Amino acid sequence: MKKGLIFLAVILHVTVYSQLLKQQPEKLSEDGRLKFPELADKYGFPAQEESITTEDGYILTLYHIPGDTSKPVLLIHGNTPTIDCWIIRGNSSLAITLAHRGYDVWAIAIRGTRYSRKHVSLDPDLQPAQFFDYTFYEEGIYDVAATIDFILQKTGQEQLTAIGHSVGTTLLYVLGAEKPEYNDKIKLAVSLAPICFLQNLRGLTRLGGLLGPGLIDLLTLLNIQEVLSYDQITPVFQAICLNEPLGYELCIKIGVSAILGDDPKGLEPEFQKTLFGHFPGGSTRKLFSHLVQVLTRKKFAKYDYGSIKNLAVYGSFEPPEFDLKKVTMKSALFVGKEDFLSPPADAELLKAALPNVVHYQVLPYEKFSHIDFIWGRYMPDILYPYLMEVLDKYE
Repeated sequence: MKKGLIFLAVILHVTVYSQLLKQQPEKLSEDGRLKFPELADKYGFPAQEESITTEDGYILTLYHIPGDTSKPVLLIHGNTPTIDCWIIRGNSSLAITLAHRGYDVWAIAIRGTRYSRKHVSLDPDLQPAQFFDYTFYEEGIYDVAATIDFILQKTGQEQLTAIGHSVGTTLLYVLGAEKPEYNDKIKLAVSLAPICFLQNLRGLTRLGGLLGPGLIDLLTLLNIQEVLSYDQITPVFQAICLNEPLGYELCIKIGVSAILGDDPKGLEPEFQKTLFGHFPGGSTRKLFSHLVQVLTRKKFAKYDYGSIKNLAVYGSFEPPEFDLKKVTMKSALFVGKEDFLSPPADAELLKAALPNVVHYQVLPYEKFSHIDFIWGRYMPDILYPYLMEVLDKYE
């Protein structure tokens, strides 16, 4: 815990000087400098770029690695990573692994992140208060819904498989609860490190209930709407983490281990040179505020605006909880023993709340952490044998 606080203090201190820092591409690997379509091409599966406009006006980028159109699979990244998280492990990444197996692979860049900072009328730099006024609720009912409809129309299928990681799984629960008709459009919903209940957090994340509200208040006071912006914060991580000999010790062995789970061997030093060309990807103050509310109120509910505004928005003083009984899509949950953000105890709560869990897997590797599901070097040995068996079963 003490090491984690030291890391947090250093990051906050350096962030103050982020405008003085520049990206350092000379310290990145080739894969750290390439974008999603360039990485896909490098590993043998050229990607097509599509554009989707949501019902509320956000313009999203969708990348498509063509395969068997009868087997469409949608990849939904979590909060703060970019869409690149699915491909930066190259041949051992999930996107390329699925492409090798013949799947028609689609990956969506959620609103406000590196590839999707566009809107039909709002400018994220000139109108940040309006552009970044959303949480995982809007990402679920608008971004994921529009993407599913687009893919099904393009492939001529009635259903697809959806794979989410972290808050990417939250979007599926919100969609299934708020727009139940989409349950029938999802053949199988795979949750990697599911995020729904936040009652048993470990490591530095346990401080979220204590420090989270204060940090949100500070961001509000400073009128900061966008947080962990790719353009602004990636140079900070590169300046700290790619400097030898202490960068790896500070960022991975102390920072990541304290926040996401203690598996430093899963992210070897060399991989930093790829990772910090793609992370972080951007998020919003409001989304983090919503997650803090879920944590502190111990309820998976809509955004709490305060009793007066709640009454105007929801017709009640309290924000309504999401009805997980309506999430009838077949669900497969994969959980890591060393995951501090999505520990097995919280995954068990989710398993009990969802009505149609067809597979529940706590992975056998004792150190499998939150980010091992997308960036871990051991994915081909620890995750894929179980994941592919489930995918094949429901195809």
